[in-house]
Amino acid sequence: MCGIVGYINLNGEELTQAENHLPAMCHSIHHRGPDDAGELVMGPVAMGMTRLSIIDLSTGHQPIANEDGKIWIVFNGEIYNYQDLSKIVLSKGHTLKTTSDTEVIVHLYEEFGIDCLQYLEGMFAFAIWDSNKERLLIARDRMGEKPLHYGVFSGQLIFGSELKGILAHPHSRRELNREAFQKYLAFEYVPAPLSIFEGISKLMPAHYLLVERGQVKTGCYWTPKITREKLSEQDSADKLLDLLKTSTRLRMIADVPVGVFLSGGIDSSSIAALATQVTSERVKTFSIGFSDASFDESVHAAAVAKHLGTEHHNAIFSPDLARETLEELWEYLDEPIADASVVPTFFLSKMTREHVKVALAGEGGDELFGGYPTYQAHKLAGVWRKVPHAIRTKVLEPAIRSLPVNMNNLSFDYKAKKFIESANQTPVDRHLKWMGSLPLSEQKQLVRSDVLTLTRDDEILPDALKMHGGGGSDDDVVSHIMKVDMITYLPDDLLVKSDRSSMAASLEVRLPFLAFPLVEYALSMPSSYKVHRMTTKYLLKKAVAPLLPDNILKRPKKGFGIPVAKWLRKEFKPIVDELLSESFIRSQGIFEWEYVQRLLDEHENAKFDRRKQLWTLFMFQWWWRKFLT
Repeated sequence: MCGIVGYINLNGEELTQAENHLPAMCHSIHHRGPDDAGELVMGPVAMGMTRLSIIDLSTGHQPIANEDGKIWIVFNGEIYNYQDLSKIVLSKGHTLKTTSDTEVIVHLYEEFGIDCLQYLEGMFAFAIWDSNKERLLIARDRMGEKPLHYGVFSGQLIFGSELKGILAHPHSRRELNREAFQKYLAFEYVPAPLSIFEGISKLMPAHYLLVERGQVKTGCYWTPKITREKLSEQDSADKLLDLLKTSTRLRMIADVPVGVFLSGGIDSSSIAALATQVTSERVKTFSIGFSDASFDESVHAAAVAKHLGTEHHNAIFSPDLARETLEELWEYLDEPIADASVVPTFFLSKMTREHVKVALAGEGGDELFGGYPTYQAHKLAGVWRKVPHAIRTKVLEPAIRSLPVNMNNLSFDYKAKKFIESANQTPVDRHLKWMGSLPLSEQKQLVRSDVLTLTRDDEILPDALKMHGGGGSDDDVVSHIMKVDMITYLPDDLLVKSDRSSMAASLEVRLPFLAFPLVEYALSMPSSYKVHRMTTKYLLKKAVAPLLPDNILKRPKKGFGIPVAKWLRKEFKPIVDELLSESFIRSQGIFEWEYVQRLLDEHENAKFDRRKQLWTLFMFQWWWRKFLT
């Protein structure tokens, strides 16, 4: 696991030593790889890396070259099938100087060119310089587990694992991308290929970037293969369990200790259970708890750990500790993300790093197997529309709106009010409202008119959403929305959160649910195997039932968050008041102070729960103050 940076003169001119900016760029992402660092300046290209040593601790130094030193690579990630791939390159007559997965990629590229990507099973972002063809190839893994950003400034293409790596190059510039800003307000994250900085893009998952003869082009190398198999429900569950077990076994391969994030939910508990089956060593598991019972899952995590016999570690995440953790986290974040769970994930990563260097986690299980309450809500929307209009508008909706505000996690009034706001809209539109924060209608009141770039609802959608239409029956809608989450929310929010918070702690996180054979199998299942009537994760629960306690299988999803609604009114209030103060808002020149004041007052007086809007603004303001003032 590493961080990578680099740049290339698009006119092909050789770089001079005075143009070596790699030390500063690597230093900016030192946290991603504190164990080692390496540089290459060769002709028009410069590439650097910082390394977190996981496999081949002694000889895996990067950059790594082929036998004649003509082709070089810097690599971030893990290739889980590298041992099988090593046999392929050896059979082709290549020699291996190391036992690392990185060197295997160089030789695969020699043999297969860009098609080498088809052979890789893992999480990765890498850059290969081929001096024979004067070609730079940059690529990112299928699901988007590892990040890669790039931009063209002053005739150079500059790239890096994180935005700060690019910003450390003197030719880059810091300017707000207003389109990305508006999409951040709507979604709580910046959807690819945009970044929050003008001129810097994110390479999309399953894509490569090629620089040849001064031309820059991108392409897609993988789309999931959907194969409809006529299997019984039990056979489908057995195959699912077998694929997940194989994926977990591959992700346990390391030359350093490996642990498991354990929340006590289905996804992480399944991974922990399978981890205990594929290793002879006692598995270490890690969780955190909250004093607020509506957010606390530690008792469930402890029950699973006891059932599996793991060495379990738990810590309580207090409000004071949360504030300290957030302030530390912002030393590493370079793009605003309003997913509040990034804060406890960073704390959990730091705690875990004290014991192990690698941790398995359960991201992807909800999107692939139907775990979110919103999927149930989409089914209910079909029922809701059948209720006579007069009863809905004159009886039910007023009654729901009059429910007292409850600041607990996923309280009934919060979910009910969110539901009726958008239940009558199209599936994608209502999903956006349920999952997001500040839709365009609200942005027009919040953001100054001279700052607004996007003014139509269709403009605010991420590119991936624009590519997918609505659904037909309720089952079709659920399947469609799960795919939407998989190509937007998963890579642009959850995987960003996972990567940044774990790498800030110099911890590698591996995600068994995102093995592409398992992803393709999940996408081939009928939606009734995922959300069966109103039961979420139906087939996954059936598959892992023999491994876990019955009460864990049947308990409702809680989610991994923090008591944002309460903390904004109390523990976080001093810094909220500072970043959302009238003087700051007016001097900044982006937001309408009167609307911000209204949001603050409504939340403070418990008239409305404005946690999502205020947290989204709060995180943006922190980013703005750090990077643009």
